[in-house]
Amino acid sequence: MNGLSSRALVELSIIVLACVVPGRGEWKCRSLDCARDDSERVIPSERSESKDLHVAGAPRQLIVSNERSHDLTVIDGATLKPVATIPVPGRARGVRVSPDHSYALVALSDDRPQTPGPNDGIAEVDLATHRVVRRIPAGTDPEQFAITPDGRRIVAANEDAGNASIIDPVNGKVLASLVVGTEPEGVTVSPDGRWVYVTAETSNTISVIDMRAEKVVATFLVDARPRSVAFSADSRFAYATSEVGGSVARIDARKHRVLSRMRIGTGEEKPVGVAVSPDGRRLYVALGAGHALVKLDAVSLKELGRVAVGRRPWGVALSPDGRFAYTANGLTDDISVVDVATMRVTSTVKVGTRPWGIAVVP
Repeated sequence: MNGLSSRALVELSIIVLACVVPGRGEWKCRSLDCARDDSERVIPSERSESKDLHVAGAPRQLIVSNERSHDLTVIDGATLKPVATIPVPGRARGVRVSPDHSYALVALSDDRPQTPGPNDGIAEVDLATHRVVRRIPAGTDPEQFAITPDGRRIVAANEDAGNASIIDPVNGKVLASLVVGTEPEGVTVSPDGRWVYVTAETSNTISVIDMRAEKVVATFLVDARPRSVAFSADSRFAYATSEVGGSVARIDARKHRVLSRMRIGTGEEKPVGVAVSPDGRRLYVALGAGHALVKLDAVSLKELGRVAVGRRPWGVALSPDGRFAYTANGLTDDISVVDVATMRVTSTVKVGTRPWGIAVVP
């Protein structure tokens, strides 16, 4: 090809990496130099030796952020074997996959909570080379963030500053800093790209950002210490977990108001991560103090089942077909794979130290 050897092409691709995402142009600066700059009881976990069941509904990869070991674990979705450990320069928490599924992005901050550090930002990792290709500025102490479906904007929660940063991922510039609630954490964009919900754990609020105007247009109260939000696939409903309140709220995502709330179990099990099934009928909530994953009816919020997973699960994700759930278990340094039809753990996979978030590559 134009006189270049295969080895030269590989070396060139490492020096300058480019990715074109439909609808947003190039994400600028891919060089490595940028990277430097119905049951109420817990069912005991049961592991299945059969891998065929999981392969049938497997994603391509799972990406796990490890807060303490400062790295990402990449897991093959079919074999459930770790295939790479990718060091990142900071405390790794929120993790997402780019709309074209070529990159993982992870929020980085200092090991000292709510302390600005030189590595604050979002690291972009090439999933083909397993290398950090750049660090995107995202304000101070980013914890979670969301990427709009068209890839044109990133919204990050800056916990220490009490604001949310809107970022252009093409040029890596912070376009706006919006005042939201106190100690913002969870950030989720609706599937239609219209709304971003930002939870605030001290003010017990959710701020609503209209992504057309890129302004905060509403704020409403939920139970104590809201953590995460998930939207239904049609963007009509949202669901928010409240860790201290021990509850989940069902929200009208058009009128931005709480429709109902339900306390989970004893109310002391600290619901954190949440995911909605593709058909919108079920919720899956990680119980950090309950060391379990619980399945809820998405309308009544009634508990339909639960299963013990690793200790202190935080992040939760679903396979693209909704047949499997994955929890990142912070105190046992592993992830649990759950067959959601039977609510049984089918596999446990060791990852890095203090896993926090988990994302699926379809």
